[in-house]
Amino acid sequence: LGMASLSVRALPARPWRAFRPCLTKALRQRNCARLITTWEHPVLDCSILSQTFGDKAFGESAKEKKLLGEMRAALTTKGYFYTSNIDFLPESYIEQVYAYHDRLHSLPNAVKRKFLEPLGTYSGLDLGVEHSEMSYEPGTISSVRGWDYERVQFREKKAIYPDEAVITPAFAVYLDGLYERQNKLGAILMGAFAKMLELPIDAFSRHFRGCEMGTLRLLHYPGAKNEEAATKANRGISAHTDFELFTLMHQDAAGLQFLPPGDSSSWVDAPVRPDGFVVIVGDVLERFTNGVLKATPHRVLNTQHSRRSIIRFNAVHPETLIEPMKEFVSDDSPPRYTPVRMKTHMATTLQNLREGKGAWDSTNNRSVTANYVYPCP
Repeated sequence: LGMASLSVRALPARPWRAFRPCLTKALRQRNCARLITTWEHPVLDCSILSQTFGDKAFGESAKEKKLLGEMRAALTTKGYFYTSNIDFLPESYIEQVYAYHDRLHSLPNAVKRKFLEPLGTYSGLDLGVEHSEMSYEPGTISSVRGWDYERVQFREKKAIYPDEAVITPAFAVYLDGLYERQNKLGAILMGAFAKMLELPIDAFSRHFRGCEMGTLRLLHYPGAKNEEAATKANRGISAHTDFELFTLMHQDAAGLQFLPPGDSSSWVDAPVRPDGFVVIVGDVLERFTNGVLKATPHRVLNTQHSRRSIIRFNAVHPETLIEPMKEFVSDDSPPRYTPVRMKTHMATTLQNLREGKGAWDSTNNRSVTANYVYPCP
């Protein structure tokens, strides 16, 4: 499908409008910017899918088939789409998450320091360059500060995170509630991805059950007016693709950019949509589909204004073998990716980042992690 055939609702094309109020009254007080360009940004009504999810008839109605076609066209030509009408992740709930986000990021540095990664859940330039976000592009320094939650891995490594003596509700309790809501959306999307690619309905979801390696992040970008961000950082967050299956993203102010599939130079500004999440493709989905879907390169500019985001990485079981599925392999399309287990993909990527090797080839604007060549798993 070409984009001319899409009937998805697109955000209007308008010139730049700085400091447009967004979200509700609490967010309007922050004067968050909304960046709009002439690029069309697909918005899909996911309530159409949620109504029949779990039924044998899922994805079979004319309306659903039309939506699935639009979803595939959006991911193959744009690399992303926006969700809308997710009743279990309404705008009012997202506002509450941002309020909790603010309380976390407002904790004194002395308190944050108690929860520093790798034993804790916090990282940020405010506690020193050595504790800043990993450099996806070698030589870059990102201004982003993050509180991370991993349902499975944090329990296994006995990570320390703020309890009720620090913040109420306790960190793990509150974020696990958000994690579970996002799991519900993730399950619907995995079923939709399978249907749109003409695969068995559980082609992806069967790898998600149990001990999956997902991560939830509450991110704060202080803006270049902040002394530390202005003097030390040269990125909000540097360019990369996400290492997992797919990602849900929400932002309250402009700064996020995408690089469409097949385009090595035209970074696209992502508008702010208060009522929905952006869905992008990760490394694992690219490798599963033998490149039919490409992991979505993205970055955040080091903006003058501050911004906040809610990020959810949807991974798979650590023992899942990531390799091109047979449906995407033929004599004309041999496997383009080496097999690797999820846990090895994550461990190798993180080790390469620690060693300063990066995850993004800035010379060719190409993902290193999506195309990494592994030895036998």
